[in-house]
Amino acid sequence: MSEVVRAAGGVILRRREGALQTLLVHRPRYDDLTFPKGKALDGEDDRDTALREVVEETGLRCRLGPELVSTSYTDPRGRPKEVRYWLLGADGSEGSFVPGEEIDRVVWVDVAAAGTTLTYERDRAVLDAATGLAQPVFLIRHAKAGSREHWRGDDELRPLTGKGIRQAEGIASAFADRPVAAVLSSPSARCVQTVEALARHHGLEVRVVPWLAEGTEASVVRDEVLRLAGPAVLSSHGDVIPGIVRVLADDGVPLHGPAAWKKGSLWVLDRDDGFPSALRYIPPPRDRAPRAGG
Repeated sequence: MSEVVRAAGGVILRRREGALQTLLVHRPRYDDLTFPKGKALDGEDDRDTALREVVEETGLRCRLGPELVSTSYTDPRGRPKEVRYWLLGADGSEGSFVPGEEIDRVVWVDVAAAGTTLTYERDRAVLDAATGLAQPVFLIRHAKAGSREHWRGDDELRPLTGKGIRQAEGIASAFADRPVAAVLSSPSARCVQTVEALARHHGLEVRVVPWLAEGTEASVVRDEVLRLAGPAVLSSHGDVIPGIVRVLADDGVPLHGPAAWKKGSLWVLDRDDGFPSALRYIPPPRDRAPRAGG
Protein backbone atom coordinates (compact mmCIF):
# COMPACT_ATOMS: atom_id res chain seq x y z
CA MET A 1 0.00 0.00 0.00
CA SER A 2 1.31 3.44 -0.92
CA GLU A 3 2.35 5.81 1.84
CA VAL A 4 -0.14 8.63 2.40
CA VAL A 5 0.94 11.92 0.84
CA ARG A 6 0.78 14.69 3.44
CA ALA A 7 -0.39 18.12 2.37
CA ALA A 8 -1.81 21.25 3.98
CA GLY A 9 -3.45 24.50 2.99
CA GLY A 10 -5.65 27.31 4.17
CA VAL A 11 -8.87 29.19 3.73
CA ILE A 12 -8.60 32.99 3.78
CA LEU A 13 -11.73 35.10 4.31
CA ARG A 14 -12.40 38.81 4.02
CA ARG A 15 -15.42 41.15 3.88
CA ARG A 16 -15.95 43.63 1.08
CA GLU A 17 -19.06 45.85 1.06
CA GLY A 18 -20.74 43.46 3.51
CA ALA A 19 -20.08 40.33 1.44
CA LEU A 20 -17.91 37.52 2.79
CA GLN A 21 -15.29 36.42 0.26
CA THR A 22 -12.70 33.66 0.04
CA LEU A 23 -9.51 33.35 -2.00
CA LEU A 24 -9.18 30.59 -4.60
CA VAL A 25 -6.26 29.65 -6.84
CA HIS A 26 -6.35 28.39 -10.45
CA ARG A 27 -4.06 25.56 -11.48
CA PRO A 28 -3.75 25.52 -15.30
CA ARG A 29 -2.44 21.95 -15.28
CA TYR A 30 -5.81 20.72 -13.99
CA ASP A 31 -7.92 23.79 -14.89
CA ASP A 32 -9.38 23.79 -11.40
CA LEU A 33 -10.24 26.34 -8.72
CA THR A 34 -9.29 25.27 -5.22
CA PHE A 35 -7.95 26.57 -1.95
CA PRO A 36 -4.19 27.18 -1.80
CA LYS A 37 -2.42 24.04 -0.61
CA GLY A 38 0.60 21.84 -1.25
CA LYS A 39 2.66 18.86 -0.13
CA ALA A 40 4.66 18.94 3.08
CA LEU A 41 8.42 18.95 2.93
CA ASP A 42 10.32 16.19 4.72
CA GLY A 43 10.15 16.82 8.46
CA GLU A 44 7.92 19.88 8.05
CA ASP A 45 5.05 20.44 10.45
CA ASP A 46 1.66 20.57 8.73
CA ARG A 47 0.94 24.04 10.13
CA ASP A 48 4.16 25.35 8.64
CA THR A 49 3.26 23.69 5.35
CA ALA A 50 -0.07 25.51 5.24
CA LEU A 51 1.54 28.92 5.86
CA ARG A 52 4.39 28.31 3.41
CA GLU A 53 2.15 27.07 0.61
CA VAL A 54 -0.21 30.02 0.93
CA VAL A 55 2.70 32.47 0.66
CA GLU A 56 4.13 30.63 -2.35
CA GLU A 57 0.82 30.35 -4.17
CA THR A 58 -0.85 33.68 -3.33
CA GLY A 59 1.86 36.02 -2.04
CA LEU A 60 -0.10 36.53 1.20
CA ARG A 61 1.55 36.17 4.58
CA CYS A 62 -1.00 34.98 7.08
CA ARG A 63 -1.56 34.15 10.72
CA LEU A 64 -2.78 30.71 11.71
CA GLY A 65 -6.32 30.25 12.99
CA PRO A 66 -8.32 27.17 14.01
CA GLU A 67 -7.96 23.93 12.10
CA LEU A 68 -10.80 23.11 9.73
CA VAL A 69 -11.81 19.73 8.31
CA SER A 70 -9.41 17.58 6.31
CA THR A 71 -9.93 16.01 2.90
CA SER A 72 -8.74 12.64 1.61
CA TYR A 73 -8.54 11.46 -1.98
CA THR A 74 -6.32 9.68 -4.50
CA ASP A 75 -3.86 11.93 -6.32
CA PRO A 76 -3.19 11.73 -10.12
CA ARG A 77 -0.39 9.23 -9.48
CA GLY A 78 -2.74 6.87 -7.65
CA ARG A 79 -1.43 7.62 -4.17
CA PRO A 80 -3.66 8.26 -1.15
CA LYS A 81 -3.47 11.92 -0.16
CA GLU A 82 -4.64 13.75 2.96
CA VAL A 83 -4.88 17.55 3.11
CA ARG A 84 -5.26 19.39 6.40
CA TYR A 85 -6.70 22.90 6.28
CA TRP A 86 -6.58 25.86 8.65
CA LEU A 87 -8.40 29.16 8.72
CA LEU A 88 -5.79 31.79 7.87
CA GLY A 89 -5.89 35.52 8.48
CA ALA A 90 -4.24 37.77 5.90
CA ASP A 91 -1.88 40.44 7.23
CA GLY A 92 -3.94 43.27 5.68
CA SER A 93 -1.86 43.78 2.56
CA GLU A 94 -3.00 42.77 -0.90
CA GLY A 95 0.01 40.51 -1.29
CA SER A 96 2.40 40.23 -4.19
CA PHE A 97 1.02 37.42 -6.34
CA VAL A 98 3.22 36.45 -9.26
CA PRO A 99 1.66 34.13 -11.89
CA GLY A 100 3.59 30.95 -12.62
CA GLU A 101 3.28 27.55 -14.24
CA GLU A 102 1.64 26.00 -11.16
CA ILE A 103 -0.71 28.90 -10.27
CA ASP A 104 -1.56 31.35 -13.01
CA ARG A 105 -4.18 33.43 -11.20
CA VAL A 106 -5.91 33.97 -7.86
CA VAL A 107 -9.47 35.17 -7.44
CA TRP A 108 -11.58 36.46 -4.56
CA VAL A 109 -15.04 34.89 -4.74
CA ASP A 110 -18.16 35.69 -2.72
CA VAL A 111 -18.78 32.79 -0.36
CA ALA A 112 -22.40 32.68 -1.55
CA ALA A 113 -21.10 31.73 -5.00
CA ALA A 114 -17.99 29.80 -3.97
CA GLY A 115 -19.89 26.55 -3.46
CA THR A 116 -20.55 26.34 -7.19
CA THR A 117 -17.23 27.93 -8.18
CA LEU A 118 -15.06 25.35 -6.41
CA THR A 119 -14.14 22.50 -8.73
CA TYR A 120 -14.17 19.68 -6.18
CA GLU A 121 -17.08 18.62 -4.02
CA ARG A 122 -14.69 17.74 -1.18
CA ASP A 123 -13.70 21.42 -0.85
CA ARG A 124 -17.25 22.48 -0.02
CA ALA A 125 -17.07 20.96 3.46
CA VAL A 126 -13.85 22.91 4.05
CA LEU A 127 -15.59 26.12 2.97
CA ASP A 128 -18.56 25.44 5.27
CA ALA A 129 -16.22 24.88 8.22
CA ALA A 130 -14.47 28.19 7.54
CA THR A 131 -17.59 30.29 7.02
CA GLY A 132 -19.08 28.96 10.26
CA LEU A 133 -16.18 30.66 12.04
CA ALA A 134 -17.17 34.00 10.47
CA GLN A 135 -20.50 33.92 12.31
CA PRO A 136 -20.98 35.55 15.75
CA VAL A 137 -20.93 33.90 19.16
CA PHE A 138 -23.27 35.16 21.89
CA LEU A 139 -21.97 34.87 25.45
CA ILE A 140 -24.79 34.96 28.01
CA ARG A 141 -24.40 35.18 31.75
CA HIS A 142 -27.15 33.00 33.21
CA ALA A 143 -30.34 34.73 34.34
CA LYS A 144 -31.28 35.45 37.95
CA ALA A 145 -31.05 32.32 40.11
CA GLY A 146 -31.88 31.58 43.72
CA SER A 147 -29.49 32.60 46.48
CA ARG A 148 -26.39 30.43 46.74
CA GLU A 149 -26.32 31.03 50.51
CA HIS A 150 -29.89 29.86 51.05
CA TRP A 151 -29.79 26.90 48.67
CA ARG A 152 -29.39 23.63 50.59
CA GLY A 153 -29.00 21.21 47.71
CA ASP A 154 -26.34 20.56 45.09
CA ASP A 155 -25.37 23.97 43.69
CA GLU A 156 -25.38 22.51 40.18
CA LEU A 157 -29.15 22.07 40.58
CA ARG A 158 -29.89 25.60 41.83
CA PRO A 159 -32.67 26.90 39.53
CA LEU A 160 -33.73 30.25 38.15
CA THR A 161 -36.08 32.45 40.14
CA GLY A 162 -39.31 33.84 38.73
CA LYS A 163 -37.35 36.91 37.64
CA GLY A 164 -34.77 34.66 36.01
CA ILE A 165 -37.45 32.78 34.10
CA ARG A 166 -38.81 36.06 32.77
CA GLN A 167 -35.27 37.04 31.74
CA ALA A 168 -34.88 33.72 29.92
CA GLU A 169 -38.14 34.34 28.07
CA GLY A 170 -36.89 37.81 27.13
CA ILE A 171 -33.64 36.33 25.82
CA ALA A 172 -35.60 33.83 23.71
CA SER A 173 -37.70 36.68 22.29
CA ALA A 174 -34.57 38.70 21.45
CA PHE A 175 -33.29 35.77 19.35
CA ALA A 176 -36.64 34.90 17.76
CA ASP A 177 -35.72 36.39 14.37
CA ARG A 178 -31.97 35.68 14.49
CA PRO A 179 -30.35 32.58 12.97
CA VAL A 180 -28.94 30.23 15.61
CA ALA A 181 -26.98 27.11 14.69
CA ALA A 182 -26.09 25.83 18.17
CA VAL A 183 -26.92 26.43 21.83
CA LEU A 184 -24.32 25.42 24.43
CA SER A 185 -24.46 25.61 28.21
CA SER A 186 -22.61 24.97 31.42
CA PRO A 187 -23.86 21.81 33.17
CA SER A 188 -25.48 23.95 35.91
CA ALA A 189 -29.29 23.95 35.85
CA ARG A 190 -29.51 27.74 35.99
CA CYS A 191 -27.42 28.05 32.82
CA VAL A 192 -29.39 25.40 30.95
CA GLN A 193 -32.70 26.97 31.97
CA THR A 194 -31.52 30.35 30.70
CA VAL A 195 -31.35 29.10 27.10
CA GLU A 196 -33.93 26.28 27.02
CA ALA A 197 -36.72 28.44 25.57
CA LEU A 198 -34.33 29.93 23.02
CA ALA A 199 -33.18 26.49 21.89
CA ARG A 200 -36.73 25.16 21.73
CA HIS A 201 -37.82 28.07 19.52
CA HIS A 202 -35.07 27.21 17.02
CA GLY A 203 -35.69 23.46 17.14
CA LEU A 204 -32.35 22.80 18.83
CA GLU A 205 -31.18 20.85 21.86
CA VAL A 206 -29.10 22.54 24.54
CA ARG A 207 -25.64 20.97 24.34
CA VAL A 208 -24.04 20.77 27.77
CA VAL A 209 -20.24 21.18 27.71
CA PRO A 210 -17.83 21.02 30.68
CA TRP A 211 -15.68 23.93 29.48
CA LEU A 212 -18.50 26.40 30.24
CA ALA A 213 -18.67 25.25 33.87
CA GLU A 214 -17.97 27.60 36.73
CA GLY A 215 -14.26 27.93 37.46
CA THR A 216 -13.01 27.10 33.96
CA GLU A 217 -9.84 28.98 33.01
CA ALA A 218 -10.55 31.84 30.63
CA SER A 219 -7.91 30.80 28.09
CA VAL A 220 -9.53 27.36 27.82
CA VAL A 221 -12.92 28.93 27.07
CA ARG A 222 -11.35 31.31 24.55
CA ASP A 223 -9.71 28.46 22.64
CA GLU A 224 -12.99 26.54 22.48
CA VAL A 225 -14.92 29.63 21.33
CA LEU A 226 -12.44 30.48 18.59
CA ARG A 227 -12.98 27.12 16.91
CA LEU A 228 -16.75 27.07 17.44
CA ALA A 229 -18.94 27.44 14.36
CA GLY A 230 -21.64 30.05 14.69
CA PRO A 231 -24.02 31.61 15.04
CA ALA A 232 -23.88 30.01 18.48
CA VAL A 233 -25.34 30.95 21.87
CA LEU A 234 -23.37 30.09 25.02
CA SER A 235 -24.74 30.21 28.58
CA SER A 236 -22.30 30.36 31.47
CA HIS A 237 -21.38 31.97 34.81
CA GLY A 238 -20.39 35.23 36.45
CA ASP A 239 -16.72 34.26 36.47
CA VAL A 240 -16.51 32.65 33.02
CA ILE A 241 -18.13 35.46 31.00
CA PRO A 242 -15.95 38.26 32.44
CA GLY A 243 -12.92 36.00 32.11
CA ILE A 244 -13.31 35.38 28.39
CA VAL A 245 -14.20 39.03 27.69
CA ARG A 246 -11.05 40.17 29.47
CA VAL A 247 -8.76 37.64 27.83
CA LEU A 248 -10.11 38.55 24.37
CA ALA A 249 -9.63 42.23 25.19
CA ASP A 250 -6.05 41.44 26.21
CA ASP A 251 -5.66 39.78 22.80
CA GLY A 252 -6.58 43.12 21.22
CA VAL A 253 -10.28 42.61 20.47
CA PRO A 254 -12.06 46.02 20.73
CA LEU A 255 -14.80 46.34 23.38
CA HIS A 256 -17.99 48.30 22.70
CA GLY A 257 -19.98 49.04 25.82
CA PRO A 258 -19.32 48.98 29.56
CA ALA A 259 -17.27 46.29 31.25
CA ALA A 260 -20.44 44.77 32.70
CA TRP A 261 -21.91 41.27 33.00
CA LYS A 262 -25.23 41.51 34.77
CA LYS A 263 -27.29 38.35 35.07
CA GLY A 264 -29.17 37.79 31.83
CA SER A 265 -26.86 40.10 29.87
CA LEU A 266 -24.82 39.05 26.87
CA TRP A 267 -21.70 39.88 24.93
CA VAL A 268 -21.71 39.52 21.15
CA LEU A 269 -18.40 38.32 19.72
CA ASP A 270 -18.21 39.40 16.08
CA ARG A 271 -15.88 37.47 13.74
CA ASP A 272 -15.87 39.27 10.40
CA ASP A 273 -13.14 37.21 8.72
CA GLY A 274 -13.29 34.21 11.03
CA PHE A 275 -11.16 35.93 13.67
CA PRO A 276 -12.55 38.01 16.60
CA SER A 277 -13.15 41.58 15.47
CA ALA A 278 -15.28 43.17 18.23
CA LEU A 279 -17.12 42.51 21.48
CA ARG A 280 -20.44 44.27 22.10
CA TYR A 281 -22.33 44.41 25.40
CA ILE A 282 -26.13 44.06 25.52
CA PRO A 283 -27.86 44.54 28.89
CA PRO A 284 -30.43 42.07 30.27
CA PRO A 285 -33.96 42.12 28.87
CA ARG A 286 -36.67 43.80 30.91
CA ASP A 287 -37.80 41.35 33.56
CA ARG A 288 -40.51 43.08 35.54
CA ALA A 289 -43.36 40.91 36.76
CA PRO A 290 -46.78 41.79 35.32
CA ARG A 291 -48.96 43.96 37.51
CA ALA A 292 -51.92 42.35 39.21
CA GLY A 293 -54.99 42.80 37.02
CA GLY A 294 -52.84 44.28 34.23
